[in-house]
Amino acid sequence: MAPPAGGAWSPARSTAPGREKGCCVMAPLCPMPVADLTQVGAGGADRTFVTSAGAGTREPTWGGRALRLAVGTTLFVLAGYLGRATVIGGQGISLIWPAIGIAGLWIASGNRRTWPADLLALSISIVVVTTTTGATLPRAGIFLATNLTQVLVFVALTRLWTPHLWGLGGTEQLHRLVDLGRLTLAAGLSGVAGLTTAFVGSAALLGVTLDPLTLAVWWGRNTVALIVITVLSILAGRPLARAGGPAAAARSVREALRPSSRRRLLEAVALLALTVVLSFLIFSDPTGRPLSFLLLVMSVWAGLRFGPVVVTVHGVVMGICGIAFTLAGDGPFAAVGSIHYRALVAQAFVAMTVLTGLALAFSRAERDAANVELAAARRAADERAQLLDAVLESMQEGVVVVEDGGRLLLHNSASRELAGLLDEVPDHVRGASEYGLFHSNGLPLKDEEMANARALAGETVAPFDVHVRAASIPEGRVLEISGQPLLSDDPAVPRRAMVNLRDVTLERQHRDTLASFAGVVAHDLFNPLSVLGGWTEALADEFSRGPVSPVVGEVMVTRIDRAATHMRDFIADLMSYTIARDQSLRYGPVDVTATVRALAAMRSDGPSAPLIAVADGLRVWADAGLVRQLLDNLIGNALKYVGPGVRPVVEVSGEVIGDWLELRVVDNGIGIPEHQREEVFETFHRAHGDGFHGTGLGLAICRRIVDRHGGTIHVVGAPRGTGSTFVFRLPRLAVLAGAPAVPSQEQKV
Repeated sequence: MAPPAGGAWSPARSTAPGREKGCCVMAPLCPMPVADLTQVGAGGADRTFVTSAGAGTREPTWGGRALRLAVGTTLFVLAGYLGRATVIGGQGISLIWPAIGIAGLWIASGNRRTWPADLLALSISIVVVTTTTGATLPRAGIFLATNLTQVLVFVALTRLWTPHLWGLGGTEQLHRLVDLGRLTLAAGLSGVAGLTTAFVGSAALLGVTLDPLTLAVWWGRNTVALIVITVLSILAGRPLARAGGPAAAARSVREALRPSSRRRLLEAVALLALTVVLSFLIFSDPTGRPLSFLLLVMSVWAGLRFGPVVVTVHGVVMGICGIAFTLAGDGPFAAVGSIHYRALVAQAFVAMTVLTGLALAFSRAERDAANVELAAARRAADERAQLLDAVLESMQEGVVVVEDGGRLLLHNSASRELAGLLDEVPDHVRGASEYGLFHSNGLPLKDEEMANARALAGETVAPFDVHVRAASIPEGRVLEISGQPLLSDDPAVPRRAMVNLRDVTLERQHRDTLASFAGVVAHDLFNPLSVLGGWTEALADEFSRGPVSPVVGEVMVTRIDRAATHMRDFIADLMSYTIARDQSLRYGPVDVTATVRALAAMRSDGPSAPLIAVADGLRVWADAGLVRQLLDNLIGNALKYVGPGVRPVVEVSGEVIGDWLELRVVDNGIGIPEHQREEVFETFHRAHGDGFHGTGLGLAICRRIVDRHGGTIHVVGAPRGTGSTFVFRLPRLAVLAGAPAVPSQEQKV
C-alpha cells in the first residue's frame, strides 16, 4: 500500500503528547486527533498519518469526507429552516438561528484538508436555505457573507484562545469558567465581525442602511446560537466520542443519566417538575406579567447541584419553551410591543438561563477540583512530613532547628539523647552550663560560643568538639557540633539556624588509643635501636684500637643480636595483631587437637623439652590460621613464663557447652597476679617486666582473635596452685559463627 501524498504513512503505534486515546464516533463532523494510532486495511474507514510535528491524526478517507459533508449539510439545512420558522412580525426577523451554531462547530472541527469542501458545501447550503425561504439573490449573498465571516472569525479565535478543547482542535473537556468566557467572547466578537459585514454589504448592494435594533437582533440570535450549540456539543460530544462505538456510546448515555443516589433522582425529578410548572404558569399568563426572571431560580438550582451537561440541556429546554410561547403570542415576551425588543428579550432570556447555570456549574466544578487538589496536597504534605519525621527519628546524628530567641522549631530524639534529655521535650535552647558543656581544654563553654548562637548571628560554624559532663551522662560524652544559618527571602521570618550533633566519643577514644599505641611502638622500637647503635659504636671503637679479642667481641655481638631479635619479635607481634584485627575470617572446621600436637612437635627437641598434652576430639568452626596463632601464643607464654629450673607443663582440654567449645590451657608457670588478670589482655601490658622478655601484644592478639569469633577469654589461677589457666570459647557450629559452610584448609604440621 503506497503512502498518500502529503504525509508519511506509518503502521506503527505513535503517541502524541497531550492526545487522548480513543476515536471519535462523530467523525463526519469531527476528525479528532488520537493517541492510539493503528493501521486500518484498504477497506477501512481510516488511515493513520504522521505529521511533520510527529503527532498522529486520524484522517478520514474519501468516503469519510463525503459522509462528513452530507451530515454537516443536512444538519445545517434543517437548522436553517428551523430558524426561518421563528420569523416574527412578518419582517424577516428570526428569534433564533441555530444554523450558525452548526456551521461554527462544522468548520471548527475540521482542518486544512477538509475546509475547502466544508466551506463550499456551507456556502451552497446558506444560499439554498435563504433563497428557498423568500430571500432575493442579493440578500442571499449578503447573508452568505455575514455567516461565513462570523464562522471564520469564530474558528480563528477559538483556535487561538481555546485550542485545547475537544471539537476545537484539542482533546480536553470544557470545565473551566475561563474557557466558557473565552468561547462567549469569541462568539460575541465574531458576531460583531459578521454584523459589520452585513451593514457594509446592505449599504453597498442594496443601498439600505440597517437600523441598530435590526443589527442588535441579528447579533443576539447568532451569538446566542453559536455559544449554546458549541458548548452543548463539546460537553455532550466528548464523552460520546470517547466511548468508541454506538454500543459504548449508549452505555455512556445510560451512565450519565443514572442518578448517583435515590436522593439525587428525587431532586432531579423535582427540578424538572418545578421548571415545567413554573414555565407553564409564567408563559401562559394572559396578562403577560414580567415574571420570567423567576426561572433564573431554576437555573441557579441546576447550576449548584448538577453537572454542566444537565445544566445546558435544562437551560436550552427553558429557552425553547420561552421561544415557543413567544411565537404563539403568549407569555411576557409576547407582550413587548416592539418586535425587535421582543426578539432581544427572548434571546437574552435563552443566553441568561444557559450561561447563568453553566457559570455556577463550572464555578462549583473548579471549587471541587481545587478542594480535591488541596486535599491531595495536604495528604502529600502529611506524607512528606511523616517521611521527614521518620528519617529524622532514624538518624543517629542529632538535628536541631532553632529560631531567634532560642525557640526550638524541630529536633529529633537523637539530639535529646545526645544532650542528656531522655525524658524531656524542650521548647527552648538552654544555656551551656545547664547542658554541662566544656571545651576540650576543660574550660566551660559560654552561651555565646554555642553553635546555635553563632549560627543565628550569621556564622557558618565548622565542626568542633564539646565535652558533655552532666548528671544524666555520668560517663561523659564528646560531641562534634556544627551549625549553619537558614536564610529566608521573607524579611518577616525570624532568623533561623540548624545545628548538627554527632557522638564522637568512641572515635576520640580510638584516636587517643591510636596515639598512645603509636607512642608505645615508637618507644619500644627506639630502645633496641639505641642498643644496636650503642654496641655497634662500641664495637667500632674497639676495632679502631686494633684487633678485638674474642671475649669482648662475643659479648658485643651477643648484645647486638639480642636487640635485633627483640625488634624482630616486636615487629612480628605488631603484624600478628594487625592480622588478627583486620584479616577477613575464613570459617571452616578446625581440629584443635591436631593443631596443638603440631605445635608441640615443633618444641619437642632438647633434653628440657616441655610436656604438652591435649585431649582428643576437640573441634571448632573457625578460621584455622587465627586459631593456630591463638594456641601458639598461649602455649608460647606458658613455656616462657616459668620459674628457673622448672620444666614447662601445658595441658589443653575442652568441654562442650551448648553451641560452644570451652577450651582450657593450663600451665605450671609463675602465674599472673589476680589484680592484673584483666589488664594482661590490653595492648603493651606486661605483667612481669623484670627478667622476662616480651612485647605486651601476645595476649591482646588472643583476645582479638576470640572476640572476632564471638567468644570470650579470661584467665584464672591454676588448679594445682601455681601457674595460670586461660579459658576461652570458640563456636562449634557454622550457624553460630554466622559464616557460610565452606571449609577453609586447616593448617597441619
